[in-house]
Amino acid sequence: MKLTKENMQFIDTYLENSDVVYVDIRLEMVDHIATGVEEKMRSEQIDFYDAFKDYMVVHKKSILKNNKSRYSYSWESIKQFLLFLVKPYMLFLNVALFFFFKKIDVNRYFNEDFTVNNMFSGLIIVLFLFQIVYLEFILKKRFYIAERNIVVLVTLYYLQVFLLPVYCNNDVSIYTITIFSFLFLGYIIFLAKEIIKFNSYMLNYI
Repeated sequence: MKLTKENMQFIDTYLENSDVVYVDIRLEMVDHIATGVEEKMRSEQIDFYDAFKDYMVVHKKSILKNNKSRYSYSWESIKQFLLFLVKPYMLFLNVALFFFFKKIDVNRYFNEDFTVNNMFSGLIIVLFLFQIVYLEFILKKRFYIAERNIVVLVTLYYLQVFLLPVYCNNDVSIYTITIFSFLFLGYIIFLAKEIIKFNSYMLNYI
């Protein structure tokens, strides 16, 4: 028995009222619960509401416990980002950036008034503001993946603070500019893919 759109919305509302505040986490849970409820309806020949009630009596505690435990997965965010960076097309991008910077001397564009460090700091601020504006004023929903990925952005910020020169008295090496460009472009692509995936999920529940 396949659940109706109204059934799915009922589950979503139930989870929202149970303090599952992040929409993308709720969507995953809705799919998980729906599968269990469908199986119970099919095996016990009962209607949706009875199946849902019986299912949640048994599984509610573990579901809500899992919801709370996910909030602290800071390392998980970085891990997912690093795994994304080693995908074949991302490695190809890294190689392409290396040859681009090998051909184009970017050091002539930087000096003590505008350093490489300044450029990447500006990029971080722009990305951070984009996420704030997108979530608060466009999406208007709490999106766990995007909020969690702030950890990656903060990590990139500290990397560029400690590893990039504040003053460009010396030329920035081709390896340094390639690595940091790859990391920041990678983050932009990573975030965009997560947002696109989230929006595709949302279409199933509108």
